[in-house]
Parts: sequence; structure tokens; C-alpha cells
Amino acid sequence: MDSPYDWQEIIGTVGLFTLLITVVLSLIWRKTFIKRAEMQIRQDDRYKKLAERADEHQAELAQQLAVLNERIARIETSSAGIEQTLKVVE
Repeated sequence: MDSPYDWQEIIGTVGLFTLLITVVLSLIWRKTFIKRAEMQIRQDDRYKKLAERADEHQAELAQQLAVLNERIARIETSSAGIEQTLKVVE
């Protein structure tokens, strides 16, 4: 250590490396954060599509249930008519 500026050079070098490491780590963290956000958006889109399909299937099932209820009502009506006819015949 011959020069009076040696400590200043060491401190400057350590500071520069610290700054460089901080910048690199922050860039890595930012890239990871953006990637995670994109993955979350894709997952949300998949959930939306799944919910839309579930709504469509639910509407189809409601329509099928309405058709079945109509058929059951017709069967009940005709069986009531048959019972009435059988009571009259007896």
C-alpha cells in the first residue's frame, strides 16, 4: 500500500461490484416476476374458459331436465287416465 488512494480504489471496486451484483439480481427478479405474472394470467384465462364451459353444460342440462319433466308430466297424465279407465271398467 504505497499510494494514499489504495483504500479509495478498494472501496470503489467493492462498491462497483456490489452495484453490478445488485443490478443483475434485480433484473433476474424482475424477469421472474414478469414470468410469474404471465403464468397467472394464462391460468386465469384457463379458469375463465372452464367456467364458460361449465355454464354451457349447465344450460344444456337444464334444457334436458325441462324436456324430461315434460315427458314425466305426460306419462303421469296418461297413467292417471289409464287408472281412471280401469276404475270405471271394474
